[in-house]
Amino acid sequence: MKPAKILRIAFNMVKANKLRSWLTIIGVIIGIASVMAIVTTGEYFQEQVTKTLEDLGGDTIVIVPSYPFNFEEADHSHVEAESDSAGGSESVGGGESVGGSESVGGDISVGESDSGTDSGDPVIYEEVKAPELTKKDVFTISRISGVQYVNVNVNHGATLEFGGKKTHVYVSGVDPRVWPEITNKKVGEGRMLQPGDRTSVVISGELANNVELGRKIRVNQMILLNGKSYRVIGILADEGGLLGGFGFDSSIFMPYEEVYYLPGNDVEAYSGEKKRDVYDSIEVKLYKNADYKSTLKEIEDRLRLSRKVDEKTQDFYVYSGKEAMESVGKVISGLTAFLAFIAGISLLVGSTGIANTMFTSVLEKTKEIGIMKAIGAQNKDIMLIFLCNAAMISLVGGIIGILLGTAAVQAILLLISIKMQTPFEFALSIKGTIIATLVSIIVGLIAGLVPAKNASELKPVDALRYE
Repeated sequence: MKPAKILRIAFNMVKANKLRSWLTIIGVIIGIASVMAIVTTGEYFQEQVTKTLEDLGGDTIVIVPSYPFNFEEADHSHVEAESDSAGGSESVGGGESVGGSESVGGDISVGESDSGTDSGDPVIYEEVKAPELTKKDVFTISRISGVQYVNVNVNHGATLEFGGKKTHVYVSGVDPRVWPEITNKKVGEGRMLQPGDRTSVVISGELANNVELGRKIRVNQMILLNGKSYRVIGILADEGGLLGGFGFDSSIFMPYEEVYYLPGNDVEAYSGEKKRDVYDSIEVKLYKNADYKSTLKEIEDRLRLSRKVDEKTQDFYVYSGKEAMESVGKVISGLTAFLAFIAGISLLVGSTGIANTMFTSVLEKTKEIGIMKAIGAQNKDIMLIFLCNAAMISLVGGIIGILLGTAAVQAILLLISIKMQTPFEFALSIKGTIIATLVSIIVGLIAGLVPAKNASELKPVDALRYE
C-alpha cells in the first residue's frame, strides 16, 4: 500500500471520531505545554542569572579581608561565658548578690574579681584588629604568571546632591588604569575613567535617571558628594535582562585615591576609618589561556605565605565568580529537570489516552480490517495505518502544546517585566521545542504500537465475522 494512501486512511480515522480524538489530544496538549513552559522558563532564568553574575564580575576573582568563622570555637566560648556567669555573682531575690556585691533592681555588678573581693576596676576588652588588604597584597598577586590585571576597590556610602535634591549612593573607588580593562560594564555616554582623572566620576544609567533627583544627570554636569564637587565624565549603559535593575552594584565610580579624601559627616572620624593604601577588595582577571583552578590556588597560597597565615588563621577570602556561576547554573538546571519530570507525568496520562483511543478504533474497524486484508492489504500496511493515526493525534497535541506553553511563558515574563519595569524579552527554548516535538511523536507511537500490532495480526475470516 502506498504511503499517501496509508496517511489518508489514518487521517479519515481521526476525522471520523472528532470528539474522542480531541479529548485525547487535550491530554497530550497539557503534558507538552507543561514541559515546554518549565524548560523554557528554567533556561531563561539560568541565562539571566548568569548574565547578572557576569556583569558583577563573573570572570574575575575577588579577594576580601575576612577572618574565618569557627563554629566550634564560638560554641566553646559561649559555654565558657555561661559557666563564668553562673559561677560569678548570683543575685538572690532580684536585689542581693551572693558573691559579696549588691545589685539594685536585679542589675548584675561588673567590678568583682574571681577571689570574691570587689576591686572596682572596669573590665577592659582587647579590640580585635580587622584584617586589611594593602599594596603588598597587590604586588604579591601581580607577580603570579596567570594574572593579567589587578584592580583595587575602596568603597564608601555618600550623599549625592543634584539640582537641590539629595539621594544616597554607593561609591566605588577603582584604579583608572585597570578598571576599564577588567570591568564588563559598557559606557552609554561619555567615556571611562583614565589615568590622571581627579575629581571625575562615572555613574550608572540607573542613577542618571533617578526619579528622586527630579531630572536626568548628563555628561559634564557637576554633582556634589558629601558636599564636594565632582564632574560626570561618563554614564554607563543600562544593564539589560530581567535581573538588571536590582541595583546590586555601585552607583558611582571614581579613582580610588579620591575616595580617601571624600568628605564625611565627621571628617576626622572618617579619615581615621579609611586608611590610605588600604583596600576593601582586590579584583583579579586572568589571561584567557591561564589554568583557572591552579591559578586560583596559587593566589591563595601566595597570599598565605605573604601574610604569614595558614588555612586555619587565614584572614582573607577568595571569591571565584566563575565557580559561583557554575554552581548557580547546576542548581537551576537540576530544579528545571525535576519540575520537567513532574510535568512529564501528565504525558504518561496522555499516552494512556492515546492507547485507549487506539484500542477502541481497532475494535470499531475490525470488519474494515478484514475487508482490507481480504483484498490484499498486508500486516505491515494495517500496522502503519494505526501507527500513523496515533502519531497524528500526538503530533497535533504536541504542536498546540508547544504554542500554548510558549505563550504562557511570554505572558509570565511580560507581567514580570511590567512589575519590575524592565524591557520585555521574548524567550523560546530551541532545545525544549525539539524535545517536546520528538516526545509527542514517540509517545503517540509507543501508545499506538500494541493496538496497531493487534490489528495487523487479525485473521481476515475472524475479522469479517466480527459483530
